[in-house]
Amino acid sequence: MSAMRADADRLHAPTTERAQSQKGSALVEFALILPIFLMLIFGMVTFSLALYNKTVLTMATREGARAGAKYVANRTNTLIKSNATTAVTGACGNHLISFGTAMTPIITFNADPITDKILTVKARVNYTGLYIFSISIPISAQSSMRLE
Repeated sequence: MSAMRADADRLHAPTTERAQSQKGSALVEFALILPIFLMLIFGMVTFSLALYNKTVLTMATREGARAGAKYVANRTNTLIKSNATTAVTGACGNHLISFGTAMTPIITFNADPITDKILTVKARVNYTGLYIFSISIPISAQSSMRLE
């Protein structure tokens, strides 16, 4: 029985001054790691929202190209571009996510859709991320459809 008692005593580390002096080390390590961890989290959120906005813009240009390519009697290039602009603006609507400034898409078209028989819709926005990552990232999308 005394042998077991001696082994058990060896398992418990004696409290020394060195062990006492390391009580605040976890707090210091946490304070050093926290900014890096937060930068990683904010970077992931910023990149995810930029990717989401790219998807919304791609779908919006597709909607605009489809709306402009539909057959309308006596259509003109102005009417085609107007229908496409309305569709892109409506599809973007409140779906684009920004922090502070509203993101209005800049929409461009090919010069003469009726002669080309193809409508190409290009849209571009500038996405500004969160806090540290508040750089302006240009996001663009393009869709083409044959006129009906």
